[in-house]
Amino acid sequence: MHTHTKVLVVGCFGLSLALAACSDDDSGLTKAEFVDQANAICVRGDQEIGVAVGSVFGGDDVGPEQLQAALDTIVSVSRRQLEEITALDAPSSLDDEVKQMVAEGRSATDAAEAQGLGFFETEDDPWQRTGELASELGLDACAGD
Repeated sequence: MHTHTKVLVVGCFGLSLALAACSDDDSGLTKAEFVDQANAICVRGDQEIGVAVGSVFGGDDVGPEQLQAALDTIVSVSRRQLEEITALDAPSSLDDEVKQMVAEGRSATDAAEAQGLGFFETEDDPWQRTGELASELGLDACAGD
């Protein structure tokens, strides 16, 4: 995977991460409300990541400082999205699935940060499993679908 493609995938997933879960029980948000709010979180995050990454990869001479700034944005936005999803009052029937997705997302974000600039040189997607979990919850925007 090329760096540009990977960044777009990460951006979509970062955005996708924010969608958390769905159900129509009486506690918390309804499935539709939860999905709408989580999708909005994903959209905002993807836009932010897109701006940061686009400015780096839109130029000819990309240095380590610009790459580090892009990675820092990806990591901080991903963490913020996970926190915002956690703060949503998701339907209780989805609590375990949402917690699992958020835990995977946190682990993936930590892994991306630990890679440093090597993140841009590998085809591995640390958020792949998180995206799968989001997709299983029906959170297509957060899954990057």
